[in-house]
Amino acid sequence: MANALIAVTPKWKPSIEPWPNKSIIIGAPHTSNFDALLMVLIMWRAEREFNFLVKDEVMKVPVLKSIVRWLGGIPVNRRKSTGLTHGISQVAQQADTFTLCITPKGTRSKQDFWKSGFYRIAYENKLPITFGFVDSVSKTFGTGPTFEPTWDITKDMEVIRAFYADMLGFKPDQTSTPRLRAEDDAEAAAYLLRPVDDGPVS
Repeated sequence: MANALIAVTPKWKPSIEPWPNKSIIIGAPHTSNFDALLMVLIMWRAEREFNFLVKDEVMKVPVLKSIVRWLGGIPVNRRKSTGLTHGISQVAQQADTFTLCITPKGTRSKQDFWKSGFYRIAYENKLPITFGFVDSVSKTFGTGPTFEPTWDITKDMEVIRAFYADMLGFKPDQTSTPRLRAEDDAEAAAYLLRPVDDGPVS
């Protein structure tokens, strides 16, 4: 099925670098809903089970709800703290393989900062981070290298910024530079890297 669907986008070419049994795959630049489709195609082509985060509003649509759950979607309530990353961590620790796809920008529009949930989940479980990408410049999409975070937030984000530096999304003007608020905010950084046993994370 993956090959058939990729054939629908003949101008785009998949490029897949293998990733570890357990990893957080970040997807960028995220500027279109089409990004999600391409990432699903990559997961199918790589024959890897995966999960991804989706707004809980989507789960209110009966037919769509079933499709999203079948694909591996995990509903997220952005309106309140739900202990989401803590719950995901429990799943990650218990599973033999775990691939979580996240679009850290959190929305298709241009943003000053990425959401830090991907980094927190990686920190709680000491998971590597794999680059997932959709690049309208080279017309390629897929997965790139995997790196082991140092937990020096700025240093790690510089690695991420370097990988995505020359890439543009489907809508170039909505492409954002990867940056976390915690890079410039000591309080946010301390909260992001607080001890794991401090309880659920919002």
